[in-house]
Amino acid sequence: MELIGRKALGAASSVCRVLLVGAILQTVPIANADYIPPSQVVVKTKSYQPQETNFARGSYDYQISWQGIPVGNAWIRIGTAFRDGKRMFDVEATARSSKLVSLFYELRHRSESVFSAREIKPVEFLSQQTENSRFSHLEINFSPDGWIHAKSTKGRSNGPENSAELSFKPENPTFDPISATFLALSLPIDPAEDLSFDVFNGEHRYLISFHVEGREKVTVAGKQYDAYKIKPVVRKLTDTAGEKRLRKAYLWVSAEGSREVLKLESEVLIGSVSAKLVRFVPDTSPEADATGSRLERPMQNQ
Repeated sequence: MELIGRKALGAASSVCRVLLVGAILQTVPIANADYIPPSQVVVKTKSYQPQETNFARGSYDYQISWQGIPVGNAWIRIGTAFRDGKRMFDVEATARSSKLVSLFYELRHRSESVFSAREIKPVEFLSQQTENSRFSHLEINFSPDGWIHAKSTKGRSNGPENSAELSFKPENPTFDPISATFLALSLPIDPAEDLSFDVFNGEHRYLISFHVEGREKVTVAGKQYDAYKIKPVVRKLTDTAGEKRLRKAYLWVSAEGSREVLKLESEVLIGSVSAKLVRFVPDTSPEADATGSRLERPMQNQ
């Protein structure tokens, strides 16, 4: 049960952390022959201009299942903030294991990104995760001058901590996992053209591409949607082998109205894990446009 929980919830936290990007894992860079520092990565992607950025503010709630068995929940909360008079989106993604799975394997995850509402340029990114006694904390700052600064801390409860920092100035447009997701959602979907993004998770850079497999009907939360079936491809750029992180994964995005992630399915070591939309709860409170952001908040249980 612990192995099943670890694999399924590990995928769940990845689903939560990146929403569309899926299975980018947080790994500490290791200095060996295969390692390429983020500053030395050579990659070229298009400079996409956002088209539709009127994202609905509120909470998207998902149920995480392994082989049809519920193992956890994930939430994507979309809010707004203001920095120096400029409107920002403040998006928080959280995931947790179910009470039953937590008896064997307890996971809590939270990621948060603040990015400009008009250009969808990242400003700050935070990720916190606990897996039983293990924990990780990651912060990324995207400076206006193009420099990216990151700090990561990992360890075990009541044990030593390992911290690492790095800074680099990429020549290619680079995003955190969440801002890349929302830029992708803002763009028109063209089955004849894949969308590709340079994504930095605080330790490694990845080339994330989305290929449209087709269009089909999907039923979630008792409602039928016309949706695009999309296959994400993940290639690690800070490794000479270009390691792929996904065994096989598909996601379904609504084809009409606002782009909503309806469902995601991914293979794991044993079986497959899925995330399905359960409900959307709109945010009607005035706090949705409050000044400031939530990045300084500690992780909380849902």
